[in-house]
Amino acid sequence: MNRTANFSALGYGAFAVTLWLTSMTPADWFSPTLNPSALPPLAIVLGGCVLAIAGILASLRGSTLDSVLFLGFAAYWWVAGLVADKLAGGAVPDSPGWLGWYYIVWAFLVFCIWIAACKDGVARMLFTLGLWLSLLAYALAGWTDIDAVTIIGGYLGLVTAVVGIYIAAAEMINETHGHVVLPLGDSTGDRVP
Repeated sequence: MNRTANFSALGYGAFAVTLWLTSMTPADWFSPTLNPSALPPLAIVLGGCVLAIAGILASLRGSTLDSVLFLGFAAYWWVAGLVADKLAGGAVPDSPGWLGWYYIVWAFLVFCIWIAACKDGVARMLFTLGLWLSLLAYALAGWTDIDAVTIIGGYLGLVTAVVGIYIAAAEMINETHGHVVLPLGDSTGDRVP
């Protein structure tokens, strides 16, 4: 039987790890000045490159939702990594109003992806919902400069990362076992990839 590998596990895993590591600072677990040089390579390599590869391969497998999510956020993480690198070097002024608009545009895209995900299972729906709410919180924080809203966005990112890790594990474990071990809440009865 000729089968192609399911790269959703790679995509959700890379997305979740990147999201977790980049959400710890906004959640106020660490000071933003603790190690600003670690964020750009993390965002670019794991979030940008690995997510882009997973997105291309998900596209070849016919998964539009995962393809758009992974490729879109590969670009997001590239920009985040490059901007963080410039901010750390003091080359780009941090404009709260602009950041608010940056996040709201991404939140709007994720809202559209969330609508599609509602038909693709509870796990993907929760992941995109958490991502949407996190981006919305960052947009509000960018406009209002209220630290509590940033912290809420960070915690929403952490919770979303846990859901992403679950999806990655379920995709991998279910395929390896040939039957559903970890349900994804698929509306047609959990599919085994």
